[in-house]
Amino acid sequence: MADIQPITAKADYDAALARVSELMYARTGPEGQIEDANHPARVELDALVDLIEKYESEHYPIEHPDAVTAT
Repeated sequence: MADIQPITAKADYDAALARVSELMYARTGPEGQIEDANHPARVELDALVDLIEKYESEHYPIEHPDAVTAT
């Protein structure tokens, strides 16, 4: 498992996305997925996804439409 650090810059974000892509395509189970929740790759993937979500919510917020715009 890689040393997981907070995502504080766009370069960190891009690197985390690339690593998630690698982990998503890791063929560790019979169906090609990481089945064991305690597998080091699965733990790393889950941690990176959490960090990416946090970074995205801070840097790329989604504005919710008001009731008039939404209809």
